[in-house]
Amino acid sequence: MKSKHLLILTIIALLSFQNNSFAQSPNLGAASNFALFTAAGELTNVGASVVTGDVGTYVGALTGFPPGIVIGEIYPVGHPILAQAAIDLGLAYTDLASRACDVVLGTPFGNGQTLNPGVYCIGSAATLNGELILNGLGNPDALFIFQIGGALATNGNTSITLINGASIDNVYWQINGAFTLGESSVFRGTIVANGQ
Repeated sequence: MKSKHLLILTIIALLSFQNNSFAQSPNLGAASNFALFTAAGELTNVGASVVTGDVGTYVGALTGFPPGIVIGEIYPVGHPILAQAAIDLGLAYTDLASRACDVVLGTPFGNGQTLNPGVYCIGSAATLNGELILNGLGNPDALFIFQIGGALATNGNTSITLINGASIDNVYWQINGAFTLGESSVFRGTIVANGQ
């Protein structure tokens, strides 16, 4: 009888400690094939970047390709898929912004910090510095969501490292502002930004 109670308590404990690692990723719809996309605003590449995936802007200028290289398609302004991508991206942004925060981070963050799956929030503009390690805890469906309440910038030589099954497909950055990638940085995940 004692072992039966222990088993029930163990099951209840496991159910009580579930986290967002099993939460569902947002649906990016028509925007899912884009490596770079803006619904409204200029998309500018500077230098010899290599982008794997499609590139496009619904409203705004698209410059810097070349010298940047795109392994995918560059969609011209006015292409029909861009209108649907803009709608789907807006829905994904709203979905990500509505997720309940698990942990509030300070800024700057990174600097060798290791994070487990969950929803991480910073209520203002933020800076990512050094290395940020995302630990999937052996779960290939582990989900990482970062809600940034302002612009996000990375310092030079910043990197995001994925370990223990963490997947680039399950890392999302909901940014309420502009995004600036520092020189020689390695950034991983999907950015859904309200860049202003």
